[in-house]
Amino acid sequence: VSTQSTGIEPKKLGAEKRSVVEEKVVKKEENKAPSPRPTRTTRVKKENKQVKTLPKSEDRCQKLTDFFPVRRSKRQPLSKLKDLEYEQLKEKIVSKSTEGLEIRVMEDKGRGVFSTRHFERKEFIVEYSGTLISFEEAKRREVEYGKEPEKYGCYMYYFVFKNKKYCVDGTAEDGSYGRLLNHSKSGNVESKLVNVNSKPVLILIAKEDINPGTELCYDYGERSKDIIQSHPWLNQ
Repeated sequence: VSTQSTGIEPKKLGAEKRSVVEEKVVKKEENKAPSPRPTRTTRVKKENKQVKTLPKSEDRCQKLTDFFPVRRSKRQPLSKLKDLEYEQLKEKIVSKSTEGLEIRVMEDKGRGVFSTRHFERKEFIVEYSGTLISFEEAKRREVEYGKEPEKYGCYMYYFVFKNKKYCVDGTAEDGSYGRLLNHSKSGNVESKLVNVNSKPVLILIAKEDINPGTELCYDYGERSKDIIQSHPWLNQ
């Protein structure tokens, strides 16, 4: 059969077949859902694939201390400070410290103790030294001293330590300063009991800030009418 009898050219027939196929492909692509837009995570993953890994010596997080030096606090724990204060206090007691004090004689009171420097509130001043005796022995001595009150004066200090009564007898002249502090109900000094090597020790501390040249006094705490009658200055 010749091409002239049909009137169809081979090339044109092939083009029609291709157009039909292309039309089917277009329809198929139109039916497909649109491809999603790549998210930021997807882009980051793609970008990470292109990042080169660093050597182990360089591939590490920088610390803040690499740029700023570490500041070490000079403050000490409270327990350590208390231990230090106790050791300093113990040293003053053992050495019988009288630093910042002087004895003066007054016309109306006799001897007294004055400050020669500034004392801060709660600061150690001096130990009330004497003989540590039991409560029973103190009462016996008190009777003896009461027979000659003008000779012996009043130097007995009673207190309780670990549920037991004691007394520091400062009657004997031993050169200590604590026994010479005069009495005053509005004194600037107060007593404090401390434990040194498992033994009670009486010390006197500043009740308030004290300026140089001030007489140091504390309340003896004596309220017995008979004793006050014998020593009227105890009522001041």
